[in-house]
Amino acid sequence: MSKAQLKSLLTKIDGEEKLKKVLRSFYQEMSQDVLVGFFFSGKDLNAIAHQQAQFLLFAAGLKSTYLGKTPTHAHLGLPPISKGQFDRRLEILKQVLEKYGFEPHEIQTWTHFEEAFRNTVVSP
Repeated sequence: MSKAQLKSLLTKIDGEEKLKKVLRSFYQEMSQDVLVGFFFSGKDLNAIAHQQAQFLLFAAGLKSTYLGKTPTHAHLGLPPISKGQFDRRLEILKQVLEKYGFEPHEIQTWTHFEEAFRNTVVSP
């Protein structure tokens, strides 16, 4: 997955607010999931979605700066994340993106980007 592919995908979303809407839906779904929901108990889902949007826009080259936490730092203090929980996160992401009408190749681009962080956030 290239930076250009991610940039093209995020540009197609047509604005930061729409991206945040997709991400709010994603984090809402995750917070209600039996396997990963406990990670979000007591958390501000809107703030998480905003931070993730900023990170994605920066990673795609659509924003020149990012002042938030890196994926490594964002997951400090959380219980260990298993391979299965990471896989579940990707599955929920796919479902949300399908709900918002993303094409299969677009979903693949986004999930490939997320997959790059597996070794960073999954506990050994």
